[in-house]
Amino acid sequence: MSRRTARPTVATIAHDLGISPATVSYALNGKPGVGAAMRERVLEHARTVGWTPHSGAQALRRGRSGNIGLVLVRDPEEVSREPFYSAVTAGIESATSAHGYELLIRFVRGGADEEIEVFRTWSHQRRVDGVVLLDLAEGDHRPAVLESLAMDFAVLGHYVGPEDFVKVMTAEADDAATVVDHVVERGYDGCIQLSGPPQYAHERRRLELLEQLCAGHGIPHTHASGRYTIDGGSAAFESADRGISRRPAVVASSDLIALGALRAALSHRIDVPEGMGLVSWDDSLIAEVTSPGITALGRRPFAMGRFAGDLLVQKIEGRSPGGTVVQNEPATLIPRRSTASE
Repeated sequence: MSRRTARPTVATIAHDLGISPATVSYALNGKPGVGAAMRERVLEHARTVGWTPHSGAQALRRGRSGNIGLVLVRDPEEVSREPFYSAVTAGIESATSAHGYELLIRFVRGGADEEIEVFRTWSHQRRVDGVVLLDLAEGDHRPAVLESLAMDFAVLGHYVGPEDFVKVMTAEADDAATVVDHVVERGYDGCIQLSGPPQYAHERRRLELLEQLCAGHGIPHTHASGRYTIDGGSAAFESADRGISRRPAVVASSDLIALGALRAALSHRIDVPEGMGLVSWDDSLIAEVTSPGITALGRRPFAMGRFAGDLLVQKIEGRSPGGTVVQNEPATLIPRRSTASE
């Protein structure tokens, strides 16, 4: 007997049983007009041949595309090296696929305006049912555009606005306190903060928090920014005022920035951790395996993405109203050699 290799369809089930495709469809979808015996016969054969509903057809019946959109204003090669965004994206995909949705990812380099054009195109073509917004900026106009397009969206961050959306909030204030307390406890007497691009709202919030916390502990604080890359971290370190105290600690906004700072410090023969401490706001395998290992905040980016994806699907399907917020737990500090005391 030849082995069936094609995906079984309503038509093939109808052919196998010698009945009409309409009868098969009615039976599979629980519609009236099919007797109990025939319905059971169709369902039993569907189980035998491994038939499953076509997700695209189901989406059309629901009046949806079955897709969730994610636009990253990033160089794709750069993102492929960035553990945080890879983990967040994986978390979003994990949640949306569990609900039967596909994640549609688009990379753009032209900033928010080009991203908005993607949203307009998706809306016109009905390509996605909703989107996840990352990297909110001060005065960000993407939420207002999405609402004007009647497109559901989830925000990952601290955005506050009048639009109808759902949100996953990160514990920035708790995380900042954890970092500064650790730095002070380890005997560092100054803070050199190396952030990502300053237009992002979460970077500005971290800057304000660390400035306030350092002032409260009576230690000086300085700041420099760079891209979320190793080279960006090295350049930010070189431009920062490293003479603010006798034994400062560097607080980097990502593991790649932290690694760049570490390489630059070692090139200047600065002893880490004795002469300078180093903490990353994001933990990853990079922070764990580099030498010395980098103390980092375990912020669970996969869980953040999963929360955002799940919450967005619930919003699309009417199970979570606009304004629903999920609070990500405060990060766990993972001490490593970069802040170890002798």
